[in-house]
Amino acid sequence: MFADPVSVTYATVAKSLASSGRGLDSSAYYLNDAGVVYTLTLQHQEGKRNRCVARLRRDSFAADPLVPAQNLLASMTASFTLDMPTTGLTATDGQNLGNALVAFLSSANLLKMLNRET
Repeated sequence: MFADPVSVTYATVAKSLASSGRGLDSSAYYLNDAGVVYTLTLQHQEGKRNRCVARLRRDSFAADPLVPAQNLLASMTASFTLDMPTTGLTATDGQNLGNALVAFLSSANLLKMLNRET
């Protein structure tokens, strides 16, 4: 079980997300930071394959470009999924693959992806 609260860093600022729900295979953490909402969900699914998912969502309001007096909800989500067979590979194998992807997703490579490079 993860500690409560969970800390995530957005734009170099640490955010402390408090637990907002826990189940057998999932937990959620939440912060409303002056109208900007952060939600972190951690989930596990077991079946023919085992899946671990971490998802961070950020919701905020931005001015509508067509009607500047109105605000629109602007949300974005980043997720990380490890999907493994139930047999044949270990948690360490999954950890190594996950670490390889996290290392690849440097700030520079994320920006390339967001600028539609492949």
